[in-house]
Amino acid sequence: MALIDQLKQEVDELSDKIGEFIRYWGFKKVHGQVWCYLYLSQCPLDAGQLIERLDVSKALMSKTISELLEYGVIIAIDDCRKKRRYTSNPNILHVITGVLRHREKELVGDIYKHFRAVESFTDEEFDSAGISKKQVQSLGKMVQFAESFLNGLLRFESVSFKAFKKLFEKK
Repeated sequence: MALIDQLKQEVDELSDKIGEFIRYWGFKKVHGQVWCYLYLSQCPLDAGQLIERLDVSKALMSKTISELLEYGVIIAIDDCRKKRRYTSNPNILHVITGVLRHREKELVGDIYKHFRAVESFTDEEFDSAGISKKQVQSLGKMVQFAESFLNGLLRFESVSFKAFKKLFEKK
């Protein structure tokens, strides 16, 4: 096997492993694979080139590119060529905060909303349902910490873990 073919095979395997890693974080494997190819490429690639490299359908690639653009993971390059080309977003901090804003902030907001609904019940209702009000309050502190941590992270502020540590200290 020629060295160039071996290199291409290793890049294929690397993109596959990055895809598996990205899938662990709630994305699709193909998201990681596309990002890897775009990141490693010397020049922007069009959808056709990505379809050929990954051996996926045009529909899957179209959906994948749309989702990666929405998250800011990749950037569309419009030039005088007919085909739109793509490259990875070089600002990895922008990518991470974009994903956090788009997904995690919404999830934490939903958790907080449902926590508030649980918190609104009376002591008697907690007792009748076998729910510990003390544990509900503790969970509320965790939710508040998660929300403030995420907000601080998105603003690039330092976040104190003292409040989080106190949640688990024995009294």
